[in-house]
Amino acid sequence: MPTINRPLLTPREHDVMRLVLCGHNDGQIAAQLYLGLHTVTTYIQLAGHKLDAANRTVAALKYDLHYGPPLTACTPCATPLSPREQKVIEMVASGASDRVIAAHLHLSLSTVRQHLLSLRQKLGAPNRIAAAVEYYRQVRLLSYMKMTGGTSRH
Repeated sequence: MPTINRPLLTPREHDVMRLVLCGHNDGQIAAQLYLGLHTVTTYIQLAGHKLDAANRTVAALKYDLHYGPPLTACTPCATPLSPREQKVIEMVASGASDRVIAAHLHLSLSTVRQHLLSLRQKLGAPNRIAAAVEYYRQVRLLSYMKMTGGTSRH
């Protein structure tokens, strides 16, 4: 069986990153894990460095890819994403800010924010990080199912 290369995260970094995946903000993570805000930020930065991620969103996506739950049948978006929403969420996943997305897609800042609100609603996510993670979970699942006809990566 091939060895899977995974960054060595500490148990506490795992705890923090699992909560980031769920869409918790630093204050919520600090309260749940009885940590200070600065400590939460430090754990996220350390995990991001170990995952070779440019920012928190990219760290969350890479963490989910390495440590997330196995692909299983999930309920895809009830309402399909528009091509523009797909572009926006892909840019969010790359770590782009709202201003960068607006400039790149030639949209106003308020239009980008409206797209993000719609995306969060369609994906059932509390924030942009959780929306990006959910989007890529669905993309990976659909891609895996097309390749294998199955519903599990294990």
